[in-house]
Amino acid sequence: MKFEISISERKTYLNIRVKEMVTPGLLKEFTEKTANHSNKNGIDRFLFDLRHAPNQTSVIAYYDFVYDESKKLGFKLGSKHALLTSLENKADYRFLETILLNAGYQGKIFTDEKDAIEWIEK
Repeated sequence: MKFEISISERKTYLNIRVKEMVTPGLLKEFTEKTANHSNKNGIDRFLFDLRHAPNQTSVIAYYDFVYDESKKLGFKLGSKHALLTSLENKADYRFLETILLNAGYQGKIFTDEKDAIEWIEK
């Protein structure tokens, strides 16, 4: 399986673990399913675990997706998006934090899972 989506124990956020390179096709696939889970369960906080998912998606593709597709899918402005990356892949995702913030979402990159969960649950 390319990714897994689950609800946290306290039911405060969705945990999306991506297990393959993030290509535009995979990005679309896991964000659509995340949006469905979010809308179904009323959860607007997300932990995207990208530690085993090197980035293969361009800045422009992320920009278009966040500004256009995410709103169509039902992601709420102000929702929290923690991006958990490995130290090696952190730089490849750095711009995504800025795109999320500029589009009206709360986004932050982490390399420590505990810190990411603490932030997302605040």
